Amino acid sequence: MLFLIADSNALRHDGLRQYLEASRNHAVALSDLTMIEMRKNNALSTSRSSLKIITAHLDQTFLLKPTHLILEQRISSEADTALLFDYAASADLDRLCRALQRVPMPDGLAAHMGGMEVRAREQIRLLHQQVAELEPGMIEAASDFTQEELRQIRTGSNIADGTRDKLFVLLKETTAEFIRRNQPNLRRAGNIRLREAMGLFAFRYSLCMLLYYMRWVKGRRQRGVSRVNDVVDMQKAAMATFFNGLLSGDGAMQEIAGFARTILRSWGAYVGDDFIAVPASGQAHPE
Repeated sequence: MLFLIADSNALRHDGLRQYLEASRNHAVALSDLTMIEMRKNNALSTSRSSLKIITAHLDQTFLLKPTHLILEQRISSEADTALLFDYAASADLDRLCRALQRVPMPDGLAAHMGGMEVRAREQIRLLHQQVAELEPGMIEAASDFTQEELRQIRTGSNIADGTRDKLFVLLKETTAEFIRRNQPNLRRAGNIRLREAMGLFAFRYSLCMLLYYMRWVKGRRQRGVSRVNDVVDMQKAAMATFFNGLLSGDGAMQEIAGFARTILRSWGAYVGDDFIAVPASGQAHPE
């Protein structure tokens, strides 16, 4: 089965419907952050409209485990990606989708969604704090690259050994910092081999964040103006490297996700086969 990570905006796009209707072998995986974004404002009405398309394709829709529950998983093959799915939560989503489309609305649904909205807003607040802590180091790391090195990384071809080494060093530092903050068990286990590290979400998220801040620094933006949504997007881009791609209308997010896939493959890391959707009358297929 082919899996695309869908962001909250893609859930309402007709392209999602076309993708799911094209083949029973097409599926979408939703991260916990996609659900949080959907619920942070007017959770009841937003969820009802956002989940309308997938309600008709519930057997092709799956939820992923929250990020903190997959941090120690080392994904090195397609079979390993089964560790990333939350099947119980997927069943709960199935029931919720059906309830949201019922008329009249089931008793207690409004209160239930109101509680989800409160929790989603609190999670967004915590993300704001994390971004504030993360940003200075990422800007400094991204600023260390020359324009030529940035060009090499953006194109993904003819990357000089010096550029590759510099990127490796920075990734080791940022991944180690992520582990220090979020994975005490792995931190206590001592050093792990690079090939194993590349299968960790932390490594891939660090790569996407570095690519994001390289783009950010190149645009000469000011500190303090990055959006939490961008950081959330980078988590989805990182997760998509384990699967067949990303379904999103955000061009910058798609670009960074593509760069990350190319770079990881060039290092010999496992990345799902790329999904290529061809126009209208054609068929969609993996690369």
